[in-house]
Amino acid sequence: MARRMWRLFEPVYALTSLAPASLAAFQDAGLRGFWRAYFAGRAAPLGPVGAAPVIGAFFNFAPTMVARALPGVWTRISPDAALTARLAGARTALAPLLAPTDPDELADLTALMRAAAEQVTVAGRVLAAANTALPWPDDSAGVLWQAANI
Repeated sequence: MARRMWRLFEPVYALTSLAPASLAAFQDAGLRGFWRAYFAGRAAPLGPVGAAPVIGAFFNFAPTMVARALPGVWTRISPDAALTARLAGARTALAPLLAPTDPDELADLTALMRAAAEQVTVAGRVLAAANTALPWPDDSAGVLWQAANI
C-alpha cells in the first residue's frame, strides 16, 4: 500500500521540488543555489536544525553534502520564510497543470489527497510528522502540495 501511495504522490512532490518556479521562489526570498533551496525547503518543517537531524531524516545524501548547506542556510533564510517560498513555488508550478481541471474534480482530488495524508502513520517518519504539524493551505494547489509532502 505504501509503495502505491508513493507512486501517486511522488509526481506532485517531485515536480514542485524540481520545478524552476520553486527555485525562483527561493531566489525571490533571497536564497541562491539549488541545493541551498532544496535543503532549506525540505528541512524547514524541522525548524533551524543543523546537519545531523537532516542527515538522519533524509538518509540518502552524503553527510558532507548536507553539512555544506546546514546549518548555514538558516543565516540566509528563516525556516518560516523557507516554508513560504516552497509553498509559493509549488503553487506556481502546479497552477498550469491544475487550470484545465474541472473545479468539482479538483475539489474531489484535493479532499481525497488531504484525507489520505491525514491518515498517514508518522511514527518513524520525521519529515511526515513535521509536515503534519504545519497548517493546511486554503487552496487546491497548496493542499495537494501539503498532502504530497506528508
